[in-house]
Amino acid sequence: MKTTTKWILPGAALLLLIPAIASAIVEKKSGTEYPDTIEVGEVTGSVKLVATGVGLREKTFLKVDVYTIVSYMPEGTELGEDAGLGLVMLDGPKRLQMDLRRGFSREKLINAFIEGIDANYDDTSAFDADLETFQNYFTRDAQDQDRIIFDYCPERGLTTELNGETVGTIENKSFAQALWTVWFGKKPANKDLKKALLSEIES
Repeated sequence: MKTTTKWILPGAALLLLIPAIASAIVEKKSGTEYPDTIEVGEVTGSVKLVATGVGLREKTFLKVDVYTIVSYMPEGTELGEDAGLGLVMLDGPKRLQMDLRRGFSREKLINAFIEGIDANYDDTSAFDADLETFQNYFTRDAQDQDRIIFDYCPERGLTTELNGETVGTIENKSFAQALWTVWFGKKPANKDLKKALLSEIES
């Protein structure tokens, strides 16, 4: 039976977003804009994050828009020759923000995360329990304009926010790394999307 749980409108987040925006980064097809720099409040003080890139996830040969997504990492971070792997392994503040552009079932949303992780891991035993916890964050079908934010910081772990409401934090660093492989792993969900999400630092 479908739940009637509602996600609240954007409000207070665990990581404080400070409106110190110099300019925007734009996903060209949808025209969606995101700040190219943000500041987040961490345990040790304010940290400046810069956008690594922005992209659009499309499905089927009709290229139906599914979501736009933007990635952030600390300013001045060196990721090495393999920027995707560097971002996966980065044990510092980082953020992914997804803005959905269509509705679809809860099962499809969860399976997209699971399949993306499974594609990059032969053994998930290091975070199986955390993956189950993560799945339980999503209690209803996804809807157009839903916003999902993943924030990671070493002192706190991975925080998931749904439409402005913090729904949980997972301390296991291995799970945060696994989640980032969905977009930045050796076998990402979409290679063009991975390229777009690294375009600001690999251009």
